[in-house]
Amino acid sequence: MTTSTTQQSARAFLAGLRKEISNHAGVGHSVLGRMATDARTREHFKILSGQHYPLVANFTGYMELLLLRAPNSEAKCWLAKVLVDEYGERSEGQDHATIYRTFMAAAGHNPGDEERVPLHPEVVHFIREHQRICTEEPFLVGLGAVGPGHEWSIPTMFEHVITGLRRAGFADREIEYWTCHMDQDQDHGAWLEEALAGYCDTPESQEQVRRGALLSLDARERFWWGVADKINSSMTKNLIPGFVTATASAERDQPTYEQLKQQLKVTISLGGRG
Repeated sequence: MTTSTTQQSARAFLAGLRKEISNHAGVGHSVLGRMATDARTREHFKILSGQHYPLVANFTGYMELLLLRAPNSEAKCWLAKVLVDEYGERSEGQDHATIYRTFMAAAGHNPGDEERVPLHPEVVHFIREHQRICTEEPFLVGLGAVGPGHEWSIPTMFEHVITGLRRAGFADREIEYWTCHMDQDQDHGAWLEEALAGYCDTPESQEQVRRGALLSLDARERFWWGVADKINSSMTKNLIPGFVTATASAERDQPTYEQLKQQLKVTISLGGRG
């Protein structure tokens, strides 16, 4: 197969993968799709933000783990380019977790709450699954997870969230975390597509990238169900005073982010493309 034919095959695969991702339930979950029709309050977004914060705080960690396993300097450069943005290059030096805490405050959290919110089991699963993918799966599976699985899906998901945030009365300055990702992640997705085009040169490599993207999106779908569970439990308690839902009673056994960080241990095997 010629270089030109290989590139055409890689680009065709990536175009198909983008379409598959856009149709995945993790990207079009009902929590997101109904932002334009179901009235959401600041209290709902307070719940969402408490569950979502650990995902925000851990994203750079996944990429750093993957960076250590990158097979060559070119792959490292692509990952590092995205990481520089995540560290705050285009956000006036503020990393994305810091910007997110501004949104949490607007939603009603006090400083430090992000460490103390009981986390739904699907939030914990999301973090553990991505750490596993980036340390135990082949490098291209990890690249599929943090590249297509994240950077290609986030603009669509966040567009839905922004619709709900504005309907709930949040000001632009309060939702900067969400709006800045609309531009930055479009760029990140394009950068990583260029990197992937050089790696997706065989059916085997293409399948690894696709596997990583779908593993990430499957975990994302489960995460959104966890958020829905938390919101619905809160709504039920407000409607029926004194009623204890299964989710509410289980919260005493759910770890906070502070506790989860103490439990997370990562072992990484350094290697090549494998």
